Amino acid sequence: MPDLYMCMDGAPVWCELKIIKSGKVKLSKSQIAWHSSHSRCNGVSFILAHDPFEGSVYLFDGAFSAEIQGSRVNDLQSALLWRGDLRSAPCALRTCALESWSALLRTCDLRVAATDRAPKEK
Repeated sequence: MPDLYMCMDGAPVWCELKIIKSGKVKLSKSQIAWHSSHSRCNGVSFILAHDPFEGSVYLFDGAFSAEIQGSRVNDLQSALLWRGDLRSAPCALRTCALESWSALLRTCDLRVAATDRAPKEK
């Protein structure tokens, strides 16, 4: 299970927090398994990696956890969703989460009628 769970504007956000060492992101087998199985079930998750020497923060799609494991950050452009400073990371995570969930809902073509949400009269 990831380090962080939040609900941002109604969107569930699962996020693994990592420190980049020697230019590489390292994930355990259990972290890879969790993100991979979550992604196979159409779940949305992220890996947020901080490079303390460079000062940059990288946000990756958790579906790419197997590819991310042990890779150099510069080789992970296909999984990279955002790069910036630590102060901007929460806003970027929120934006990416909402975009991911919106895209998933469009793909699934899920529509909830307003009447289904309204409280039932007794």
